[in-house]
Amino acid sequence: MRSTCTMAMVAAAVIAAGARAGAAVVPAPGFLVRTFPTPDTVQGGVVRQGNALIVGQGTFGSGGERIVRLEGGIATTIATGFSSLGGFDLDGTTLYVLDNCFGADFGCGSPTTGDTLYAIANATMRSTAATAAASEVVPSGTFATSFDVLVVPGAVLVSDAVGVGAGRIAKVVGTTVTNLVTGLDFVGGLATDGSTLFVANVDGSFVGSVRKYTLAGASLGPPLITGLSGAYGLARDEGGKVLVTGGFTGDFSSSTIEAVDSGGTKTERAHGFGFSSDIFFDAPRGAALVLDFGVDEVTAICADTDGDAVCDADCLAPAPMVGPKLKIGRQLTPPGDDTLSFKGQMTIPVSPTLDPVTNGATLIVDDASGRVIMDVVVPSGAYDPVTRTGWSVTGGGVTFTYRNPAGLAGITKVKVKRLTATPGLVQFTVKGRRGGYVTNGVVFPLRGVVALGAAGQGGLAILTGSACTQLGGGNVLNCK
Repeated sequence: MRSTCTMAMVAAAVIAAGARAGAAVVPAPGFLVRTFPTPDTVQGGVVRQGNALIVGQGTFGSGGERIVRLEGGIATTIATGFSSLGGFDLDGTTLYVLDNCFGADFGCGSPTTGDTLYAIANATMRSTAATAAASEVVPSGTFATSFDVLVVPGAVLVSDAVGVGAGRIAKVVGTTVTNLVTGLDFVGGLATDGSTLFVANVDGSFVGSVRKYTLAGASLGPPLITGLSGAYGLARDEGGKVLVTGGFTGDFSSSTIEAVDSGGTKTERAHGFGFSSDIFFDAPRGAALVLDFGVDEVTAICADTDGDAVCDADCLAPAPMVGPKLKIGRQLTPPGDDTLSFKGQMTIPVSPTLDPVTNGATLIVDDASGRVIMDVVVPSGAYDPVTRTGWSVTGGGVTFTYRNPAGLAGITKVKVKRLTATPGLVQFTVKGRRGGYVTNGVVFPLRGVVALGAAGQGGLAILTGSACTQLGGGNVLNCK
């Protein structure tokens, strides 16, 4: 999310403090950092639904920003023509976004659309790009400095960071805009737990706070927290804590994420950002997705209580894999035709009963720096002969096979077989094609995960540099 005038002040503060964009992000103990590479500089907001990660990209200025959907390492542009993207929120498959530049605002090149709310239909699956001008919900110029957007029952809320005493939260129902909360300052991120509206606000002295209101706009008393060195984006994690971006370490050497509990006590979740801006909590994956200033990646921060460099929500305490083999090909051509083969064995608990048809699977390959090479959630569901997609079961529950001829984020087949002679021993094979599994510049060891259900029903492969060979002049990475 970005208010352009606020970002100008932030950038000046970052430069003055010596914080650098793209600095190494350091998580708090018990947490893990992963990164999703993006084709261009991140802008505006970020959201995720299933395997679709949606993020703003491009360069500030008249029409220089766009929105892309990343799946399997492949970027699809879903909307174009933005100049200064603000926050994102999803309502089903509709993406609501803001742009806070219009006309001669802040020297952004006099675009003819902006300072408004947009709705991008079918954002999680569309293959052609919508235009900003054709996606306006209300007319350009409706908001002075639109910042963040939040979908609530029956309405869409927009924070408008006008300035000291003039900031507001607007309520949009259809094409009608009314004030929900007024008298704010440089109002920023919005979040809700379903009944309480949390609002980031920075006052005229540049002190940040998180304020509380009902969804009807009534104040719920004193702020959740005040005295922050910044308050930009907000999200709520799985434990009900409010995550706040835009603050800084005590020496201003880097930007932070703070986690604030219901009593107003804050603890640092991570630092090392140049400037932490938009944040989205991906509840199914237990990960906070964060944008940093001037980088070409999305940072994910998740719980890792067992310290195995695997997000607990993906697989808690995975077993060591036996005989893992990973082969990734077509690396010298543009992303979109990459191939992948990943196989091995693992011993998992016999209870609960292995059932990928009900539980699906999670497939991950990261490098030692946390850079994502593959990250795919294979859904549950029985095989559909019409679409030729889904899980089939053979051998009386011995073999489970997922097929997707079109490719699910590049994955076309997953086969899981119980080796009945040894209780709990499972053999797996993963096949992918038409993906974007980029291995250039990887940091060893690689970490491969196949998770099949409950805690412990998964395996972890650690593939060192000595186990991996570059073939064909770098066209193939072969690890065994």
